[in-house]
Amino acid sequence: MEPPGKQPPPGLSPEESLPEDSGLEEAPSMHTLYVGHLNPQFSVPVLTCLLRDTLERLELPVAREHIEVVRRPQKAYALVQVATHKATLASLPWRLHKALEEHLILKELAARGKELVLKEKLNHREEIVGLERLFQGAFLGSETRNMEFKRGSGEYLSLAFKHHVRRYVCAFLNSDGGSLLVGIEDSGLVQGIHCSHRDEDRTRLLVDSILQGFKPQVFPNAYTLTFIPVISTSTASVSLKVIRLTVHTPKAQSQPQLYQTDQGEVFLRREGSIQGPLSASAIQEWCLQKWMGELDDLKEKVKVLTVEKEQLQQQLQRPWPISCTCCVL
Repeated sequence: MEPPGKQPPPGLSPEESLPEDSGLEEAPSMHTLYVGHLNPQFSVPVLTCLLRDTLERLELPVAREHIEVVRRPQKAYALVQVATHKATLASLPWRLHKALEEHLILKELAARGKELVLKEKLNHREEIVGLERLFQGAFLGSETRNMEFKRGSGEYLSLAFKHHVRRYVCAFLNSDGGSLLVGIEDSGLVQGIHCSHRDEDRTRLLVDSILQGFKPQVFPNAYTLTFIPVISTSTASVSLKVIRLTVHTPKAQSQPQLYQTDQGEVFLRREGSIQGPLSASAIQEWCLQKWMGELDDLKEKVKVLTVEKEQLQQQLQRPWPISCTCCVL
């Protein structure tokens, strides 16, 4: 028998019992949990209730508004903002395994043939497209050729945003599309920006007025402007958003064309950077590369068709076997 105060923390296995100076007595910190392999047959409200009950059984009490369930036809997952100790997170796999063995968790919570996944942090950048909310401090990965992050602090919306709209939308239109996200650190951490409903209206009007001046014309279905709420425990009374301006992949044209901004400038997207405004020689080089690329594709298609033609000719030139059929009257 251990004296009072020396008992191991509840839920920890004896092997995982922590020493007195492990930091367990320190104030809990905020963490973002990714819960995968949820059963998509349940509705979002049902999954939210079941998940909250499951986390309580794992000694991770969480408010319902801090659970964001994303449900799709074939998959479902959740992001949960919890305040807890690092030691508690470290013991999560053991706690989950023990709870499943003791039938404390509804087996139907996980998708058929899958095991429930509980881990800290969201590392899948592609999942951002499906999220309706983001948690402050969540990790979205690194910038790519099709993904640009901007912190957007201070007077960004009234000063720098319009210039970034011109540069990045033009560059994405002249490449393979992409998204500009405002309210994300360069490191990929979600912070959000102060954005009221009036700011949203102003931003929509600003983006629309700028893109109307692009040449060739940019139609409304070529881009999507979204304001994603950011959940923060420290600034509950402040409306934080992530602005996502997505330029869809341009449709193939009969001939290469470059988009230019309302100020007559042309930009291209490179790996992690913007090239432009382009000079006349750079534009000519771009057109030449485009034409050469399409010419190479056509040559490859002609080569494939030529091989198929030769194979057919060889089959037609082969002597067909003669069969004799006797008819008995």
